[in-house]
Amino acid sequence: MRFAVAGNPVNHSLSPALFRAAYGNSEDSYGLIEAKSVEEVIERFRCEGYDGINVTAPFKEGVLGFVDVRSELDIAIGAANTLLMRNGSIYSFNTDYNGVQECIKPFAGSGKKVLVIGCGGAGKAAALAAAGLKCQVTVVNRSLEKAQQFAKIHSLAAGRLNDLITLIDRSDIIINTLPSNLELIDRANFTGKTVLEANYKSPQIGRLSFITKSTNYISGKYWLLHQAVDSFRLFKRTEPDFNSMLLFIENV
Repeated sequence: MRFAVAGNPVNHSLSPALFRAAYGNSEDSYGLIEAKSVEEVIERFRCEGYDGINVTAPFKEGVLGFVDVRSELDIAIGAANTLLMRNGSIYSFNTDYNGVQECIKPFAGSGKKVLVIGCGGAGKAAALAAAGLKCQVTVVNRSLEKAQQFAKIHSLAAGRLNDLITLIDRSDIIINTLPSNLELIDRANFTGKTVLEANYKSPQIGRLSFITKSTNYISGKYWLLHQAVDSFRLFKRTEPDFNSMLLFIENV
């Protein structure tokens, strides 16, 4: 079977190596699709013989307009990161939701305050994942209107980006999903917080010199790992070699 990850940029992705670890001795392949548009993603998925693809930024929201069958979860989130081809039809799923929950579950729960930075495909999945663990969720975004619209639909709170430092101070868990750096983050205090950062290649919070042992920092590599486990189950309808996947993640 043939699989890939689609995005732009995508050449840095750990997904091909992670899935090779998951396959064990299988002859299945997993490659890269670097596309200029969501239309190109869908065209290549349909025409190049892929059985399934993972979708990363900036296409997680856009792909929903091109699939034939959506899952309830990706409809609620408004984004998908996993597409399957079944009998000529494209099915979409969102495994980011469970990927986030697996990362923050030990630290989440009723009454915990979660701040999600960013309201793109990853941010929306993270917000609903935290809400699913009964946390109090606030979403901030460069476009306040987008955050407010999403928050209103799902009974969450939306905050202003200008208030980011105060919101971080008031939160127990911070999930940063922005692909690029935000100057305000460099001035925030994360002492005593749990932090999950989606960008595992160029993390902003993870590189800050004042991140101390009192900050529980979770690399986006673990988000990648847990969402990949669910994607593998959808792709192959069997369990991956989780220990090999974990070993790979812990050594990159």
